[in-house]
Amino acid sequence: MAPAPKYSLQEQEKMILNAAEQCINESSVTDFTMAKVARLAGLSMGSVYKFVQSKEDIVLALACESFSHFSKVFQTVLNLPLPTPEKILAVCLVSPKALQRFSFDYELQSYATNTAVIQRASRMWTEKMIQACNCCEHAFKLTLTEGISSGELKDVPNLSEVIEEIIISGWAMTVGYEQVQRVRQTQQITEGTESLFEPMSLNHPIIRSTVRLLNTYPWKQAIDDAALVRIEKELINLNLR
Repeated sequence: MAPAPKYSLQEQEKMILNAAEQCINESSVTDFTMAKVARLAGLSMGSVYKFVQSKEDIVLALACESFSHFSKVFQTVLNLPLPTPEKILAVCLVSPKALQRFSFDYELQSYATNTAVIQRASRMWTEKMIQACNCCEHAFKLTLTEGISSGELKDVPNLSEVIEEIIISGWAMTVGYEQVQRVRQTQQITEGTESLFEPMSLNHPIIRSTVRLLNTYPWKQAIDDAALVRIEKELINLNLR
């Protein structure tokens, strides 16, 4: 009778991903090797290949963890006892440090959405990546749908279109701003003024723009200065700001 495995399948997968994280921290998202991942995990290459068939699979596996972490934080914020537009704005005010799963999150997510990486990855991890992304978007759609359906937004002729507008416009502003910050990152690192992980102030241009965007819709309770203070207090209580 064969001896029982030393580690469960779940434990082995965790060991592989922990080793991959260490490898990437020591090199980069593109320069790590499968052999080193196996060595650091203390597993044979055969054991590693039970879970991931390529470097691209490892990238998607780590990206899944990153997006899953995002979803958990977002869900916590969207569960706050606040009006719907304030919940959406609260997500923008979360500290980037609270959203960080890996030190290389930004590079990981950019690389994981590269066409070549997706095409070389196995179907299993590609599907898991899609599920992780969809889970994140679904949380926002559900929050908006429930808020609007409960009467927080008046005179909505086409619910699905309004929800899509709010989600896409909000993401476009916040993600677009992050990209602008990344362009400035080199100079900031050199000058010692890097602020990528600092939460946006209540008067930040992106926050003001998001408030203006949300308030263009006929919410029963519009966002005002008192709402901003209330949101910040809720996030501080959750150690998310």
